Amino acid sequence: MNKLKQLYAHTGVRFALHTCFYLAILVTLFLMYGFHTANTGNYIYNDF
Repeated sequence: MNKLKQLYAHTGVRFALHTCFYLAILVTLFLMYGFHTANTGNYIYNDF
């Protein structure tokens, strides 16, 4: 356990872990809501 704390103390390792974590969250959200629904909303200014 102490070895993991020492490894996490390095800035590069912490940056890589945080990047992978947030990338996993983004991929999960894309998979949950789908890629096809990203641009299907109505344009808000069409009626003006």
